[in-house]
Amino acid sequence: MAEKEKLDLGEEKAKSSSKGLIFIIIGAVLVTLLAVFAALYFLGIFPPKDKGGEHGKAAETHEPVQEKPVIYMALTPPFAANFKNNPEARLVQIEISLASSDQKILDAVTLHMPMVRNNILMVLGGDDPAVLKTPEGKAALRAKIKEEIKKILVEQTEFKEGVDEVYFTGFVMQ
Repeated sequence: MAEKEKLDLGEEKAKSSSKGLIFIIIGAVLVTLLAVFAALYFLGIFPPKDKGGEHGKAAETHEPVQEKPVIYMALTPPFAANFKNNPEARLVQIEISLASSDQKILDAVTLHMPMVRNNILMVLGGDDPAVLKTPEGKAALRAKIKEEIKKILVEQTEFKEGVDEVYFTGFVMQ
């Protein structure tokens, strides 16, 4: 019987070590698969599905979002305005360019150019030269001009937006 017990113990050890080996192999395969899927996810092959978030349909169809190029338009001739009874400056002359990603907006500005020029001249004549000497004053003037152009486009056309940006390409005060 002693011999039989020794043999039975040996068979149990062989069975338990083979079961342990199988669990180790299955665990290693699962960890490897998990690592492969994680690597593919981080490489962008398995991106998360966007539920109508920021990118909308472009993210679902994987099409790149194409931005329209910026188009510039110079307002010529330069704008000149007088400052009344001011010892610091009597005249300001400004060259202005507009930027938009929509040619139709710039075409509408061209169509309404007399009104655009009039409103810009009114804004220029009403500003204080001491304020216009500062960078903050110039930035505020750019914002006012941009708002005036938007106001004209909203009133005179079907557009709800104005130009994207207003730039000073020349600025002289005397």
